[in-house]
Amino acid sequence: MSTTFTLLSPVKENELRLTFGYTETISIVAEPEKVFAPAINHFKKLAIGTYFWFIADPINWLVHAAGGSLETMTPIKHKDFVGQSPEQLFKTCHPEDIVKMFAFSQYWITYFNGLPADMKPHVGVTIYLRLLNASHIYNWFMVQYADCIVDESGRIIYGLTLVTDISHIKKEGTAMMSILNTYDESCQQFLCADGQHLTHPELPPAKLSLREIEVLRLLARGFSSKQIAASLEIAIKTTDNHRQNMLRKTGTKSTGELVAYGVTMGYL
Repeated sequence: MSTTFTLLSPVKENELRLTFGYTETISIVAEPEKVFAPAINHFKKLAIGTYFWFIADPINWLVHAAGGSLETMTPIKHKDFVGQSPEQLFKTCHPEDIVKMFAFSQYWITYFNGLPADMKPHVGVTIYLRLLNASHIYNWFMVQYADCIVDESGRIIYGLTLVTDISHIKKEGTAMMSILNTYDESCQQFLCADGQHLTHPELPPAKLSLREIEVLRLLARGFSSKQIAASLEIAIKTTDNHRQNMLRKTGTKSTGELVAYGVTMGYL
């Protein structure tokens, strides 16, 4: 799996809102919680750490619903979040990361909207940034735009977002975004800088298979080889072989280093 890097310029909140066409008013009859229920149920099985989720209405710039461990993970109270602007969450973002997050989000929305319908299920995005935890300490979080509902013109009217605490894996670094395409097995990474040349270290060009990525994600959740084998319906020896192959490909020496590599490369 190849990896490339793209440098984006910071974006302000109002510029992100314009991407959604927030000046237009629409009336939606759909019940997004029911539409998103299968994805929300999957979070319990797939999340690699403590998480919360929320459904946003980007047209009216409101949080429609939320669940998970919002109040134990952040300083935000549920009653102050649902029915309000997502700005409540933006306020907990590290000052250095907030405009980067807007830039990443704007790029992703434009990119996603431009994809053919049959390609959209193959593409996923992850943003890594720092948010305040419940103790008002900045921790690393992983933000994934998990699913969306679009209108007849293809415009996003509801978006489901998963926010996971990855402070047990990631301790330092810079805010970034990765777009993983399972169709052509590519992973593109994005950084953000304000008119400055930004250098980044050369990373091993690991070409992980889709099965290896599945194993990696379960390793990140703390699964043993036996549990991974049962989950993927493969032999324990096959699981161990996948782990050893990934260690070799990535140049890492332990499962912990491998998982950290997976975060850096956007595989998780």
